[in-house]
Amino acid sequence: MRWLTLLVLGVATFLPIGEARACSCMQQSLEDGTAQSQAIFEGTVATIAPNTATQFRGLEVILTVKRAWKGIDSEEVAVITASNSAACGYPFAEGSTHLVYAYRDTAEEPLRVSLCSLTKPIDQAKADLEHLGKPSKTFGDTAKKSASSKDRCNVSAGPHEGTSLGLFALLIAGLALVGRRS
Repeated sequence: MRWLTLLVLGVATFLPIGEARACSCMQQSLEDGTAQSQAIFEGTVATIAPNTATQFRGLEVILTVKRAWKGIDSEEVAVITASNSAACGYPFAEGSTHLVYAYRDTAEEPLRVSLCSLTKPIDQAKADLEHLGKPSKTFGDTAKKSASSKDRCNVSAGPHEGTSLGLFALLIAGLALVGRRS
């Protein structure tokens, strides 16, 4: 019977783990989202890398700005987001274009983006673009080429995320079983 339990635990270790979401956001209007954001712009994701520059951690996302409505003066901007949706991280992907609503608490902090902001893929932003009107700045199509694929950070979870924790639990269960026999 003990071996059966151990076998079930071992098999369960390699099953795919579903995504749990703990992020909860209040719905906000376009007017509130626009007023509360320190920066609003259309940008294409150039790179995604772990954020090591601030204590916030998460991910640093570099976007090439196409149009800006608020708070952006340069063609390239870095934003910080949590590394997963459970912590309200926005799911950026390299090469994707978004209408970004970014915020910060103080002028010295980097811009942040979360699932709770109004940020969305540009093809889902028609109502936002109508509300925002004409951009205050438009940047040329001189997008910098992103890093080569070997230099990119893969932020997506593999199909066996959590496997090492399961193997550790299996090891502990096995040691406990062996300890009881001694």
